[in-house]
Amino acid sequence: MCSRVWFVTDRRISQEYPQVQILRALKERCADEDVEFRYLLMDQIVLTISEGQLGLRVEQELVTSYPQVVLVRVPTPWVQSDSDITVLRHLEKMGCRLVNRPQAILNCVNKFWTFQELAGHGVPLPDTYSYGGHDNFRKMIDEAEPLGYPVVVKNARGHRGKAVFLARDKHHLTDLCHLIRHDTPYLFQEYVKESHGRDVRVVLVGGRVVGSMLRCSTDGRMQSNCSLGGVGMMCPLSEQGKQLAIEVSNILGMDVCGVDLLQLNDGSFVVCEANANVGFIAFDQACGIDVAGIIADFALSTLPSRLTRKMSLLSVVSSTSETSSEPEVCMVNTGGGSLPEAVCNMSVGSSSSESDPELAEPSQSSPRHSSASALSDLPDLPDAAYNFNTLLANEIKLLTE
Repeated sequence: MCSRVWFVTDRRISQEYPQVQILRALKERCADEDVEFRYLLMDQIVLTISEGQLGLRVEQELVTSYPQVVLVRVPTPWVQSDSDITVLRHLEKMGCRLVNRPQAILNCVNKFWTFQELAGHGVPLPDTYSYGGHDNFRKMIDEAEPLGYPVVVKNARGHRGKAVFLARDKHHLTDLCHLIRHDTPYLFQEYVKESHGRDVRVVLVGGRVVGSMLRCSTDGRMQSNCSLGGVGMMCPLSEQGKQLAIEVSNILGMDVCGVDLLQLNDGSFVVCEANANVGFIAFDQACGIDVAGIIADFALSTLPSRLTRKMSLLSVVSSTSETSSEPEVCMVNTGGGSLPEAVCNMSVGSSSSESDPELAEPSQSSPRHSSASALSDLPDLPDAAYNFNTLLANEIKLLTE
């Protein structure tokens, strides 16, 4: 069966850096791997149900060969469940593996929905209030008093640090009520003073941390978004921070995401936000990582042909480990479409160029070669005239390159 991958995005964001870079990376990898590739915009797709069967039409032509994997990039603040999510649900119900899945995207469309998903799992969150109905912002001025002042006020569908305010007191909150738009709800959130003007952006792919970046405001404002003039720099992340970001990604069901963490005085973290359509232009520059290439590698790793071969190899590894007298060998984790360990650890160990020379400055080589060099760090295996584990390790390396 021919392997097929589609990249589907929204026309409004198709020319932005992340989408351009992902398109470049997917084209390169699909050409190298002999995988059929197609690039589509959401408004080019027509959904059909004919004779009781789901189908697709693109530019007045019936689609007869469907993809096994669809990489999706949609602008989450503008996502409409009656249009965008309908397209993604249709593809998923036709058997396509979506990266990210529709429910994962919905979990991040609304900031309060994100917190609803995370609540009850032991994830540290700032106390947060919101409301039902329309135009009930004024009612919340009294209802949110237990949060204290100053209090953070956010549009539930805001993005890139926009429509976020720090209300000094009740009078300031009343003034805001007259200035803001009430077409979407707002949430009221406990102010984390020690993290004012800074946060840590963690990018995850396939449930693994690929890097972390400290973002700092340059003008004294609370938001640290680089799109608002903040600056970003690569920073090491504590184990607690890594595990928290991974837990958030897993709970929300996201394959590709950004998790923003606020750091407390004791070094621990609380979750600020999660992003299903994470931007990474500043992240690439600060960390010297080809995030688009890593996303493309993960998307191809979820192809059924790849997963079948990996599961077969893992079965052999399992049976061999029970009978082999060879010393145990650390193997690369290839289960569940996750990234190779070497790729995942590229940026989180240290910000020092001595400890990780590949991150000292962005690589000038092709992303393909960068991934291959990361995988070359597989541990040396014991010498033996015939070492079955060596053969398995080499085969797994070929699968993940």
